[in-house]
Amino acid sequence: MSSFATARRLARYWPVLAALAVGLPAHAQAPLPTPAIIVVDTNQILRDSKAAKDVQQQLKQQETAYSKEVSQQEADLKNMQDELERQRTVLAPDVFAARSQDFQRRYVALDRDVQMKRQALQQSLNDARDKINNAALKIITDIAKERKANMVVEKAALVYMVSGLDITAEVIQQLDKALPTLVVSLPKETPPPQLLAAPTAPKKK
Repeated sequence: MSSFATARRLARYWPVLAALAVGLPAHAQAPLPTPAIIVVDTNQILRDSKAAKDVQQQLKQQETAYSKEVSQQEADLKNMQDELERQRTVLAPDVFAARSQDFQRRYVALDRDVQMKRQALQQSLNDARDKINNAALKIITDIAKERKANMVVEKAALVYMVSGLDITAEVIQQLDKALPTLVVSLPKETPPPQLLAAPTAPKKK
């Protein structure tokens, strides 16, 4: 094949090669729409909305009640431990070993119960936040349509913005009307481990 024919064939691909060289598509694309941005602070919504505050109050009450319950159980375990130590020399070895094993089992059970309750409370908080987020997202979408916005940006990601773009206060106002309260699905109560009564020392004859 002559060099002239080869050049003619390559010439057909020059537009594509030229476009690749400058990083542009070979065929022109439709221009992107002009950005129309609104900004929202989801952290503020989860902190300041009525539903969020209601959730925080419910969980705080639950945590306070459970802390008192755990403190009482810890005090009972401490009393049991002290009683065992006092009776170490008067109890038969097998009785003391059985009581010690029972104490250890109660201690482990309480520790496991505390961990499970903490995880359950955290899951309750996550579920409640998901419900608030979903309700807020619907409101944000409606506001975006009203303002003909084509982009919603999280406020925490911004370095600078002009006034008038932040719709957080408006979202909270509408959310408070749509979802003023929210019942939290709290974890079911589990009965505390029952401690066996510590044996009394045998009476001296």
